[in-house]
Amino acid sequence: MVLVMGVTGSGKSYFVNKLANGDVVQVGDDLHSYSQILEEISRVLTAQHEAGVPLKGVIYLHRITDIRYAGSSIKTLEIFKKICGDLALQNVILVSTRWNEIDEETGAFREQQLRSDFWAYMLGHDARMARFDGSRDSAIGIVSQLVSRQSIVLELQRELVDERKTLQETVAGAYVNDDLSEKRAQLEKEVWDLEKLQQRTAQNDDRAMRRQIELDRAREQRRLQVAREDEERLRKQIALEVHTEIEGKKKKKGKGLWAVLPFLPAVMGIIEMFVGIPPGSTALLTSWFSESGIGESVSDFFANF
Repeated sequence: MVLVMGVTGSGKSYFVNKLANGDVVQVGDDLHSYSQILEEISRVLTAQHEAGVPLKGVIYLHRITDIRYAGSSIKTLEIFKKICGDLALQNVILVSTRWNEIDEETGAFREQQLRSDFWAYMLGHDARMARFDGSRDSAIGIVSQLVSRQSIVLELQRELVDERKTLQETVAGAYVNDDLSEKRAQLEKEVWDLEKLQQRTAQNDDRAMRRQIELDRAREQRRLQVAREDEERLRKQIALEVHTEIEGKKKKKGKGLWAVLPFLPAVMGIIEMFVGIPPGSTALLTSWFSESGIGESVSDFFANF
């Protein structure tokens, strides 16, 4: 198994489709919170680890057309590093995409910036760089650099499965949770301030103003609810939940996921050509995806993270 990650629009769906030689992944456009994305990645990686499917490495995609690293891209990269951990970085390939949309000189300059700045830490821990030119041969060439290597266990997997930590106790989860705690506290204050303002203006003759305050308060309350749900999500014992679900699936006849999640078997089939996977583990893993409710959203996080 090879994990493909990157920010929205970096070309993950296109890369996997080229690798599978078909339209097996739809381009995603739904944005999720960092805690939602981290939870789904955690569940998939935990299931993969539990099922005995070897993880050969991680491919991180980045648009070479980006003039600079935006705030969201920097945060995503930090989460990515914390998911992997230093020891697993030797099985990471940092791939630049969309070379057909930029001239060689400009692209080479930005590539050097990535090498000397944003990707310097990971390259210093034996990660590698590569260019994806948009062809199937290029995609296969990148993946083939990983499938012949020794399997790895990511830091997040070790923390969740071996140490049985909750998401917020992991390095990646703690990083996401710090922002959530600050955001939740700020939203609580904003809701409180709006409630007080609503009380003071209850008898005001300006109906438009009272309506606007009501709408603002309702909006901030919804945002506060989402923030609280995100914090609660990080308190989950992911490994225990996934283990229980997988054990339940073992007692049932494996249905596989060949119809429900079409891209996974196609990609797994390619991986199986290069590396052996324990008998039955692929069906177990894909069955768990479909029946646990992740099936339809896995393609989303591949397309949005």
